[in-house]
Amino acid sequence: MYFRVLVLLLYLCVSEVHARDWTIGVLALRGDAQAQTHWQPLADRLNQHLAGQHFQLLPLDLNAMKSAVEQNRIDFLLTNPAQYVQIDNHYPLRWLVSLRSSHELDSTSRNVIGSVILVRADSDIHNPQGLIGKRVGAVSPHAFGGYLLGYKALRDTGLQPEQDFQLHFSGFPVDALIYLLRDRAISAAIVPTCLLEDMQQEGLVRVADFKPLLAKKTAIPCLSSTELYPNWSFAALSQVPDELADNVTRILLSPDDGKTPQWGAPSSTSQVESLLRSVNQHPQQPQFWQQILAWAQQHRLLIAAIAVILLLLAANHIWVAFLVRRRSQQLEQLHQQLRVRESALEQAQRLSILGEMASGFAHELNQPLSAIQHYADGCAIRLQRELADHPLLPILNQISHQARRGADTIANLRLWVGKQPTAHSPAIRQPLPALVDHLWQLLAATRQPQPCELHTDIEASLALLLPPTLLDQVLCNLITNSLQAGARQLWFSAYQQADVATLILQDDAGGLTAAQLNQPFTPFRSTKSDGLGLGLVICQRLVSSQGGSLALLNHMATNGKIGLRVTLTLPLNPSKELTFVTDSST
Repeated sequence: MYFRVLVLLLYLCVSEVHARDWTIGVLALRGDAQAQTHWQPLADRLNQHLAGQHFQLLPLDLNAMKSAVEQNRIDFLLTNPAQYVQIDNHYPLRWLVSLRSSHELDSTSRNVIGSVILVRADSDIHNPQGLIGKRVGAVSPHAFGGYLLGYKALRDTGLQPEQDFQLHFSGFPVDALIYLLRDRAISAAIVPTCLLEDMQQEGLVRVADFKPLLAKKTAIPCLSSTELYPNWSFAALSQVPDELADNVTRILLSPDDGKTPQWGAPSSTSQVESLLRSVNQHPQQPQFWQQILAWAQQHRLLIAAIAVILLLLAANHIWVAFLVRRRSQQLEQLHQQLRVRESALEQAQRLSILGEMASGFAHELNQPLSAIQHYADGCAIRLQRELADHPLLPILNQISHQARRGADTIANLRLWVGKQPTAHSPAIRQPLPALVDHLWQLLAATRQPQPCELHTDIEASLALLLPPTLLDQVLCNLITNSLQAGARQLWFSAYQQADVATLILQDDAGGLTAAQLNQPFTPFRSTKSDGLGLGLVICQRLVSSQGGSLALLNHMATNGKIGLRVTLTLPLNPSKELTFVTDSST
């Protein structure tokens, strides 16, 4: 006896521990009041058979139900399999039972869900294409029967609802869509199958006032535009004890008086999951990229237009870049030309200053040179009077000759800076063979550490009418350049043709570079460490002052070595009106 009392007390204690309030979240498809009325018999049945436990209903829409699951505000779930799949991916559910029949008087099973696309019976819209540009109503973008099924049916006809229609989502209750369609606020409505028939049975609307698009025959007496899928199922959340979940399942599966809904084993969700994937609504799909892909398919023309615009912009960018590059190259070329001109101007300025200095030196040196010559001539006259063969007479004659030579050189400098020769230094006829021999002896090339051999081919009668020492300076400078460059053989030839004499000096010292040959008479540019770069410039200007020319060219010497060929052309009888000629290359 005492043992039985102890067991009873222990059972009551355990029952008391597990006793509590349990909340059933119900999808309020037609509003809170209708859901409360329709599913209250379910809560009453569970309260009746599970003593000490209290079950209560909480009507919710789609978003509120998801939020309630996240916040653990409900313990059981009564909804369609589509939302079950969407929630179960993040919050594990235990699918307990699925509805097998309804409590309708005709015992017709309506535990199915589908969509029907309705328009008014007097509407001029007879096919889905007639909805293009029209206002179409639905419950929510995630509603299974209230949008997704109808969306797939319309998409299968080639339409893109997001692009082709003006979609209007009214939210719960879904009855509002029927009223909006009746009052012409929308042109069509996507609603769950059998909603229209239920509202007619309740005396709210007449089925005859509406007609379906894409009518599809089904096993139930309801208008439908799609296939039918399993509907209401009952699930428990993770916080529900296993014992309570088993008891709830046992009660719902047990036979009843037939006045309450009949339940069976949970329905498969594979068909629903397949449909959710086809409309890019399955939670396991990469939603972001799927949405982008779906959007791209729906806006193909827009994307093509954007691609064309981007292509044109890219082509324009390439063209502008090409123009900018070409203009930059032109500016760079102009900049280089400007630098060359600036360099030439600087050289011209330096050359001008040098000319002024040379003119000043000539003016200042003329007087002492003249005095030296006069003193030497005066001394020679006095000594000759005393003794005709006085030994100092040759020396004084050399002093006088060198003074005159210095004066002639200064006169040539005046020619170089653009002055005409003075009256006391007239041009004289100079025999060319004797002049070349005199210069060769003066330079003493054969007595240097590395002697050079001279080969001449000059007409014996060839003589040039030139200012004193002008040709001496030019030839001396050219021969000295060849010797300093390392020449071992020199060839000098001269001939006359008509009124022009041509003098050619060739060596085997290696010649000049292409850059040097391109601008040979540029002042202040020299390859010698102690050179000023004025030798060839002075030679060219002196020759030009007499109406002649000076040309440089590399050649192959007769001994097989590369050398430089210098060609001078001078008139045999230059005009008295010759003026100084400025070479444009300097």
